[in-house]
Amino acid sequence: MSEAARQTVERANARLEVLLEGARRALRGERDFDVNDVRQFRKAIGEMTAIVAQSSNLRRLQPEIGSQLDLYKSQLRELQTTLVQLRVMLHSRQARLHASQSHHTAVSRWVSAFRQTR
Repeated sequence: MSEAARQTVERANARLEVLLEGARRALRGERDFDVNDVRQFRKAIGEMTAIVAQSSNLRRLQPEIGSQLDLYKSQLRELQTTLVQLRVMLHSRQARLHASQSHHTAVSRWVSAFRQTR
């Protein structure tokens, strides 16, 4: 179990690092962030459920895994902050789309009214 746990933590850390970079790129407007990204985060975190439940025992029995668990914990904190920022970005985008839709509706009605007066 010890080698498997270490590999699982390392794999999860590597995956979270890639996913976090993708989320940062989305915040910078360099790519989209969608439901598939959320699923990927959920999958990466889900793989760690059993490890996290045993983390205190693992730290005691395998002190060398502690740094990897600390990195995982750090990435989760960063993920939490990043997800809040993404939520704000997505709400802002939704508000802009709604305003744009309202504008298009108003223009369409104006054109329709103009045509009726001709």
